[in-house]
Amino acid sequence: MRGKVESPIVTLNQLGHLLQEVRCQRGLTQRQLGQRAGFAQSAISALETSPGSAKLERIFQLLSALDLELVLRERKKYTQEHEW
Repeated sequence: MRGKVESPIVTLNQLGHLLQEVRCQRGLTQRQLGQRAGFAQSAISALETSPGSAKLERIFQLLSALDLELVLRERKKYTQEHEW
């Protein structure tokens, strides 16, 4: 069974970093994840390093390939030291 992945994302850079982290935790290369999602390896690299330029549809395809889902919730109040 996979470990539980739950992480608040408040910036696009955090999204890219988390996608890369989950991919690596699952033991997948960018090429392997690309095959699952129907993307080229270069597209996975671009999504991990610069997710702001990605279409929302592509992000959802990648989430599906990683067996993740998007959950919206009220933003918690973070102290200054915990803000990204």
